[in-house]
Amino acid sequence: MLFIPLIPLLLIGIYYFWNAKQTKNQLAQHGAMSVSYLFQEHPGQYSGDRTVKSGVIVIHTSSHNQKLKHATLKRVSVKHPDLHIQLDQSLSLPFHSELLPKPEVSIRYKVTNKALSKLDLTGVPTCISGKLHFEGGKTRPFQVMVPISGLYQQQSNH
Repeated sequence: MLFIPLIPLLLIGIYYFWNAKQTKNQLAQHGAMSVSYLFQEHPGQYSGDRTVKSGVIVIHTSSHNQKLKHATLKRVSVKHPDLHIQLDQSLSLPFHSELLPKPEVSIRYKVTNKALSKLDLTGVPTCISGKLHFEGGKTRPFQVMVPISGLYQQQSNH
């Protein structure tokens, strides 16, 4: 008798587990993201406020599906205790375009530990979630965990 009421709870749990797994696999099926970073050389370089240390993470995209047009980023977080990213609004990140052969977008972060003078973020996981947008108006949610590859190198073709 006790087993019968547990069946719906078990089915709901399986559905949410399956849905979360599908969300994490959406990006891998259609494209990829990579992340690099810049750290300010002196206080106030990016913000103008000399009391704030900050930098930017740069998210790069690639696509192996021509129908994938762009992603709307709703949440970005760097898994580092001394960094804070606040995305005040959704951010659009293009995938493949002839005008943008290597699409990327930058997001500013603040360093919360004022005692840090240098910061190496290589290998630090970055959680990115949002929606993928395809031709014809189709959308799919996605969530991906990407390690930071290293310092951003200015490309010669920019």
